[in-house]
Amino acid sequence: MIYLLSLTLIILSLYDFKYKAVPDYLLLISLLLVFFVPGRALDEQLKDALLFAGAFTLLNFILTFYIQNIKSRIYKDDSLKQMEALGEGDIPIIAVIGALLGVSSGVVAIFITGVAALIFIVITKNKDGIPFIPFLSLGMFIEYFLNVSTYLNIILI
Repeated sequence: MIYLLSLTLIILSLYDFKYKAVPDYLLLISLLLVFFVPGRALDEQLKDALLFAGAFTLLNFILTFYIQNIKSRIYKDDSLKQMEALGEGDIPIIAVIGALLGVSSGVVAIFITGVAALIFIVITKNKDGIPFIPFLSLGMFIEYFLNVSTYLNIILI
């Protein structure tokens, strides 16, 4: 199942890079597939998926409020009033990360995501929005396959 989930996330990443939008049916497929990946109890997966989705929905609300109401006034840029912090497709992928990895590994994956996206922005000097699903997928893959959180626990202990 991890192979089908990986394939779906790669397709979503390619869509996001090309169109900066993704089909809802692929998001739903990835969200359903994650619950068939062995290794974690279904109730734990569901709890962590909802926790991550809820937390990032609130974060998206706060950041979008800041961009649309505060930053647009500071810079006197009305185009910012239409901007959102996260796209609608990002939240289901964040739920997939929570369901697949759990809370502690999921946080590490989100951190890896942020670092990778930041490096991409610096290298490309991109001032516009970037597709975020490819970076979410990359962070999830790195944590899932390399288990970076284990190495961080060893270093921090």
